[in-house]
Amino acid sequence: MSLFALVHCAWLIVTSYVVTCDDKHVDEQAFTVYPQVYEERQDSSEKILVIRDGYQLNLKKATILASRLLLRNVAKDGAVERYVEGTHYERHLYEDRSKQASLLLKPRWPGSYLITGLVNFTHRIEPSERWERSLTTKAAHRIVKIENKLGECGSDVPLENSLREETKTPEVEERGAIAQEFGVEIYFISDYYHTKNFSTEEDRVTYITLFMHSVSLRMDQLNPPVPISLKGIQGTNDDNESYVRLWSNGDLIGNETLKKLNEAAAGRPYNTSDAVYMATGREMISLIPGGKSSYLAGTAGESLACSANRAAVGEDKPNKFTGVNTAAHEIGHLLGAPDDGAGSAKECSTSDGYLMSRYTKGRHALTFSSCSKTAVADFLKKPDSQCLQKRFSCQLVSFPNKAVKLPGYVIDGDAFCKQFFSGFQTAYFLELPDYLAQCKVSCLVVEKSTNHLRFETTLAMDGTRCSSSDPFKVCKNSICT
Repeated sequence: MSLFALVHCAWLIVTSYVVTCDDKHVDEQAFTVYPQVYEERQDSSEKILVIRDGYQLNLKKATILASRLLLRNVAKDGAVERYVEGTHYERHLYEDRSKQASLLLKPRWPGSYLITGLVNFTHRIEPSERWERSLTTKAAHRIVKIENKLGECGSDVPLENSLREETKTPEVEERGAIAQEFGVEIYFISDYYHTKNFSTEEDRVTYITLFMHSVSLRMDQLNPPVPISLKGIQGTNDDNESYVRLWSNGDLIGNETLKKLNEAAAGRPYNTSDAVYMATGREMISLIPGGKSSYLAGTAGESLACSANRAAVGEDKPNKFTGVNTAAHEIGHLLGAPDDGAGSAKECSTSDGYLMSRYTKGRHALTFSSCSKTAVADFLKKPDSQCLQKRFSCQLVSFPNKAVKLPGYVIDGDAFCKQFFSGFQTAYFLELPDYLAQCKVSCLVVEKSTNHLRFETTLAMDGTRCSSSDPFKVCKNSICT
């Protein structure tokens, strides 16, 4: 019997022990669960996570970090930069796209994990500080509702009570990000008041990875989808950042900070990214006649990804994921979506409360409106969005074409994977330098019967370029020489 067939039977046995609520009703702000992970012995890329009775996640390995990720820490005495393998920092990252889950499963011992992240767009999970144990010795975890700031993006109109309603979770089509035509490479900045809440760099990188992966899942609603890749992550240990502007009490002035951040984005290391996003742990404000307004949650320019003014700023409470929706909203602006009810989106009322509403809470706050989807699709057709196409339409690695006898005839990575794995629905090339250095070609294949994605490798043919630093190195007898 397969693992998936066994899960239901096993769950019936342990169900009486797995949930202990802090309150009488499970729809309160937080409750305790004892999740169980089931996995195939020979395939660590897929797991089943049973969180509680009637709710399970079918998890697959996820990716959002660039293969060569820049980690940068800014202090009073200067900046320290180093490039690391993104795969190392996302080695425990899993997703369930159909239920919008972004999770980190950190192994404790075989079959036991500490789980952190978002179980969907509205609730997060974290290990319980009390380290409770059930009768089955599972680690206790807390499910907590994600609270968003009551505010708006780029305006000072008071909130309407009608918008403070419970949100509905959107349907998101299951897709593999690497298979899409477009993608946005983002440089992420954690400001001083955001950074200081993390005890280690790894904790900060892990949180930002989960944060932006959940934002990327929201981008899967767009047509075409625009998945996110994190190119750099910057922490700040200096409270005198050059790219922020503060009110006398330390609040962050939104529009003035955005201007300074755009100026900084023109220089290295920000200038190689498609967009720059800064999460602030400060209170954001906008200046109004006679004072200030604290109803601001984030700010960005419209249709400015790929441009000199491609920065965005949003509030976030570290470790709480409160700013995920704000980040999706502001990145939506950069990708061409106006606020609902304005410009090309005037047919979609902001009072309907979709993700691009000016308000941070609404009936459909997790979903892009039809106007937003159309606006982004229109922006992607314009020359101004050209940088968003490069990650998927261009492959820097060329392969000898064994179907053609002419010397020097080459095909790109996608064509090679489709040719080699022709028995699958389709296949896509993954440019992983460490694999190419071993003369191994990495492909993402799509199974015909299930549409599931699977990671496959094959040996590179003689003549395949195998070094990103030396264009003359090629594979010969499976050795990069």
